[in-house]
Amino acid sequence: MWTSEEELTLREDLIQKVIACANEGDGTLTRSALGKFKYAGEEVRLIDPQGGIWNPRAPWGPGMEFTATLSINTTNSGKYEDQEMSGGLWRYDYQSGGSAGKNTKLRKAMEFQLPLLWFKQQENGKYIPYRVFIISDYPEEEYCLIAPERELASVARSESEIERRYAERIMKQRLHQPAFRAKVLAAYETKCAVCRINHGRLLDAAHIIPDSDESSTTSVTNGLSLCKIHHTAYDINIVGIDSEYRIHIRNDLMEEIDGPMLEHGFKGADNTELWLPRHVSAQPSPDLLSRRFLEFQAQAEVI
Repeated sequence: MWTSEEELTLREDLIQKVIACANEGDGTLTRSALGKFKYAGEEVRLIDPQGGIWNPRAPWGPGMEFTATLSINTTNSGKYEDQEMSGGLWRYDYQSGGSAGKNTKLRKAMEFQLPLLWFKQQENGKYIPYRVFIISDYPEEEYCLIAPERELASVARSESEIERRYAERIMKQRLHQPAFRAKVLAAYETKCAVCRINHGRLLDAAHIIPDSDESSTTSVTNGLSLCKIHHTAYDINIVGIDSEYRIHIRNDLMEEIDGPMLEHGFKGADNTELWLPRHVSAQPSPDLLSRRFLEFQAQAEVI
């Protein structure tokens, strides 16, 4: 038999490896890949072949039984009422049949405060993996509430409006950002729109209009696939992109003399064209780029 600490350690390690594997690309995995995931020298099924709750036997030896559900998934079928609720929480419906059966171990995940994998299907049929906890359980209504962090969910119920709004914002970001990243990186074929590097773990989905702005959206047309260095440079207006999809580097950097990153990663990109998605509907909005470019120009004038 293994201890609760050993099970928790294994769960956390497995969850991080699944998320890291997804982030090698656009942040998603196919159902087929989740059915034969390589872990610790074994081929492990991580998703139920048909239903939404996966309560597997641990494949690492006799007596190593998972105490609680390992993974849940939400598909686009509309069969269940899984949906985002107020406070940054997400409703997850029990599998039909009451609180018994597969739902028994699902409820134990809350009882023992164990993390589990949540696979949320996207429009293209692939799944984004999340690390979540069951925060509240409603057996009579046959659903539970999940969130990315127990502590944040607790703060989201605080009497302090400032603390509550902060926790809700962070939880919403943790739920929405992976989906935004997946859409944007898929549109740009997992390449940086500035330098064309195509290693998923080095790429971010940058907002043209920052998500801190109330007018910001999670539409792919408000996104750019950028490597981490060009994402940061775009956020602080070292890099600007105009409405005609041309890249501009701030003049003070163009005058600097430094190493190869400055010469090739920045100076070499000046006045070149942005790498664009093949589908026009996924290309960045010229109006949003123009609005953001005004900020770049204003800062360039100050420096």
